[in-house]
Amino acid sequence: QWPIACKSKKKGGLGIKDIRKMNISLLCKWWWKLESEDGLWQSIIRAKYMRGGSLIGAIKHKLDDSPVWSDLLKVRHIYLANRVVKVNNGKSTLFWEDLWLKDKPLCMLHPVIYDLCSDKHISIHHFLSNDAQLHFSRWLSPVLFSSWLNLVTEIYNYLFNNSRDTAIWKGNKSGSFSSKSVYDSPTKTDHGQSFSHIWKARIPHRIKIFMWLLENKAVLTKDNLLRRKWMGSPTCFFCSSNENIDHLLFLCPVAKVLWSPVEICIGASNIPENIMQFKLWISHWLPGGQQIYTFCAAAICWAIWKRRNEACFENKTLRNPAEILCYACALMTFWAGLYGMEMQGKIMDGVKLLLSCASRMMAQQHRSSPPMLIAPNQPPKADAIEDSTNDDM
Repeated sequence: QWPIACKSKKKGGLGIKDIRKMNISLLCKWWWKLESEDGLWQSIIRAKYMRGGSLIGAIKHKLDDSPVWSDLLKVRHIYLANRVVKVNNGKSTLFWEDLWLKDKPLCMLHPVIYDLCSDKHISIHHFLSNDAQLHFSRWLSPVLFSSWLNLVTEIYNYLFNNSRDTAIWKGNKSGSFSSKSVYDSPTKTDHGQSFSHIWKARIPHRIKIFMWLLENKAVLTKDNLLRRKWMGSPTCFFCSSNENIDHLLFLCPVAKVLWSPVEICIGASNIPENIMQFKLWISHWLPGGQQIYTFCAAAICWAIWKRRNEACFENKTLRNPAEILCYACALMTFWAGLYGMEMQGKIMDGVKLLLSCASRMMAQQHRSSPPMLIAPNQPPKADAIEDSTNDDM
């Protein structure tokens, strides 16, 4: 599913960027630049949409707003929820709705007083200039008035100065804005297997994607195609059984022949039946070889998959399973260059063992195949003699 593929690699996905989330994070970046930087376009925006010194949180949508500005207003709440203001002179910070005094805005800490207040969008500077005299829709009850006085006292104990207010981004330890922090914020609660053994393996990237699909049972074998309403035969290309991921790569007679040399090389007494069982199997019979677990499985599974696709799309007949094993060995030889010299030597020793098994398999098939030429001591047939006589005449 696409939402799974768009998860980060640490949470079980492919790390593909979700365009919608990326657009939101880039729009939030414009808010940060508008508030924290000065330039020509900032001056134009402030003159057109922030007349009279309107603060970011107090700007309202208008019918004549440009499409870009309308889109910016749609994501403003995301930006404001992740930004804290270090108040200095209080001129660019909303008294009620911005996050500045405590870990929540004052409108959330004192909701009843906020609802009664008529000056909901004043700045902190305006509040101080008016000596904390705000207008309320009715008299405050003794309890609310006491709460209001405590709040005013706390605010007057705050250390203000004449410098400009500074925006601080909560999603980054440095306090500076990053699009990545906005993108990641909606997915903080996501979870899933990281597949770090795949991403850390020294194999080509497209093979890593194939292994990720394999472990998520998303490789397009015939059983998965049938679920997508594909109209075709479910039969395996190598045998008469129905094709699925486990059958094609582990349970098919051809696959079993390919895993048998690996079984012999590591001294195992059985072969795996699926990719999850392979992890337990290889760690049991080859302890300490974590570097090549995924390397080995990727080479063999990819070789089977490629040969299966050749049979499917190019109508190529498999003459001997050793062909697939030879291809897997060629892949491992090529990928071995991604490792250090010591590990390269160990990989090449394993490849030589597998190739010797493949050569024995091919030689055995050659001996068991019927002779195609006439034996030297066998007399030719009469029809053949007659044909040769006619040719001489």
